[in-house]
Amino acid sequence: MIKMITAYTEEVDEIEDGIAELLGQLDTSALKKNSVGMVTCHLDFVNSGFVEALSSKLPFPFIGMTTLASANKYGQSMYALSLTVLTSDDITFETCISNALNATNYKEEIKAAYSNSAKKLPSEPSMILSFFPFIKEVDGALMHKSLDEICGGIPFWGSLGCNVDGSFENCAIFHTGKVNKAGLAMILVHGPIEPVFVDVSLPSEKIGKTRGQITKSEGSILMEINGIPAQKYLETLGIIVSEGAPIITPLMVYYEGSAEPVALGMYAVNKDGSFLCGGEMPVGAFIAIGEITGDGILSSTEEGIDKILNSGKRNGVLFLPCISRYLMLAPNQTDELALMIRKMENGNIMPFMIGYSGGELCPVPDEKGILRNRFHNYTFTACVF
Repeated sequence: MIKMITAYTEEVDEIEDGIAELLGQLDTSALKKNSVGMVTCHLDFVNSGFVEALSSKLPFPFIGMTTLASANKYGQSMYALSLTVLTSDDITFETCISNALNATNYKEEIKAAYSNSAKKLPSEPSMILSFFPFIKEVDGALMHKSLDEICGGIPFWGSLGCNVDGSFENCAIFHTGKVNKAGLAMILVHGPIEPVFVDVSLPSEKIGKTRGQITKSEGSILMEINGIPAQKYLETLGIIVSEGAPIITPLMVYYEGSAEPVALGMYAVNKDGSFLCGGEMPVGAFIAIGEITGDGILSSTEEGIDKILNSGKRNGVLFLPCISRYLMLAPNQTDELALMIRKMENGNIMPFMIGYSGGELCPVPDEKGILRNRFHNYTFTACVF
C-alpha cells in the first residue's frame, strides 16, 4: 500500500527558510520502509539552487519538473514548489534521469536510463511515473513511443515539463539534485499497486459526430483523411486552417481497439496541406473534431474528479491537467485550479497534488480493458492510489 504526503512553499529566495517550511509540513516519522518524491515548481527554484539544496535535506530521492502552477492542500501559486512523497513498506521505487536527449540519441539514452534502474528491481516494474523534457530536438510523441517500446507497454503516467512563458529554454527536468533540461526522469514502481488512471479531454457534446479515417500519415504528421489532404478535409467541415496561424481545434483520435478518443493538437500546417500533430496518427484510425470552450473545460474537470471520488481509492491523487486548459480559460485562468482544490478539500478524503502539463502521459484502456500508453493534449489527467 502507498501512503502519500505533501508539502509546499513559495519561499525561493531564502532557501533555508523554504526548506524548513517543507520539512515542517512533512511528518518524517510517518515514512515507511521505502519512499520517493515528486516535485513540481517554478523555474526560479531551479535557478536559485533551491532544488539542489533540497536534495541534501531529504532522506529519499525525487524527480521533478518545472510547471506553470503548483498546488496541494497547503496552497497554490504559479511561483511555488510542491513536494509529493510516496511511501510504502511493500512497494519499492527506483529513480533515474537520462543523459541529455537529442534527435540522434534519444532512444538509446532512454533505454539506458530505464534498463539501469529496472535491473535493480526484483522483477519488472508495475508502473512508471515519468517527467519528459520539453525540447526542440525531440517531440513528446517520439519520446513516448520510445519509452513504451523499451518498457514493453508497462503503464506509465506523467507529463512533459512546462513553464509560465511556453519557451523551451525555461523548462527543466531534475532528479534529486541533478538538473538536466533535456533529461527524461522516471520513478520505476515495483510491487502490489493498482492505480486508477483518469483522463477526460472534452465532454461528449463537444465532439463532432462526423468521423474521417486516416488514409496517409507518417508518425505525427497527418497527411490525408478519407483520401484527401488533411487541410482540405477540414475545409469540408467548415474549419479553415492557415499556415502560420494559431490552431486551437483539437483532433479526437480513435485509435484501433480504443473505446474512447484521445485529444491531440495540431501544431502546424505544412505547405502540402498536412499537419504536424501532438501524437501518432496511424493509418486506419478515425478522427473527429473537438471544440474547446470554458464551460467544456470545467465540465470535463468535474467529470474527471467524479471518476476519482468514485474510484474507491483513498490514498492520494496526482493531477496533471494540460497547460492549454489554464490558458484557454482566460481571463479566468485559475477557475479549473480552484475547482480541483475546492472539490478535493470538500471531500477531505485523500492527499492531492496539482501541476500543469506540457503534454499528458496517461494510459487508456482499450475495448478489452487492457491499458495502452497514450500521449495526450488538452486533457485533464490523474493517477489515483
